[in-house]
Amino acid sequence: MNGIILAGGKSLRFGEDKAFVKIGEGEDLYPRFLIEIIIGLLARLFDKVIIVTNYPEKYKNYPVEIVVDRIRGVGPLGGIHAGLLASDTEHNFIMACDMPFPQAELVRFLGSRAKNQDLIIPKRGEGFEPLFSVYSKNCIAAIERQIKTGNYKIQEMFSGLDVEFVEEEDLRRFDPALISFLNLNTKKDLERIYECLKKQKLSALV
Repeated sequence: MNGIILAGGKSLRFGEDKAFVKIGEGEDLYPRFLIEIIIGLLARLFDKVIIVTNYPEKYKNYPVEIVVDRIRGVGPLGGIHAGLLASDTEHNFIMACDMPFPQAELVRFLGSRAKNQDLIIPKRGEGFEPLFSVYSKNCIAAIERQIKTGNYKIQEMFSGLDVEFVEEEDLRRFDPALISFLNLNTKKDLERIYECLKKQKLSALV
């Protein structure tokens, strides 16, 4: 199984490239770029790490395979599509580049569920976490069909796929506070992440 990082967003709400925000600065931890935290974790867990980005020059010094969107202007669907096409494994763990605390045990658990399903997706309450999920290459055709409809919502492609939803109680066995799903959209989120660091000194940054 490979790990795929989606780093193609424009970070409009945040105001700068979220992948290169320093996490841990001023918190008695060695500060690192957010993308370095994610690459470090996935490199320990998977055979290969692939970054999907429309700015490949930013990542040329990292030990990853870099690919660009084949289909642009369709949001995360384009990144998932490009990553799956580039991967040489049937199942792939895919996550966004703006999630500072991916917990290794939860990622391992999701990966271990992969058998014949097309998609293994965490479910929290009434919502889903499609950018922290396991996708099979069978999703490529489903994504292409979905893009043709002009509706780029990831959940709209679930129909016709073999989808396993992982319930919140199972997620909490491996990530009790569900910190894996914290993401960085605004400067306010960054403050919230620093508060989380102060309270927990999270293992994701060690």
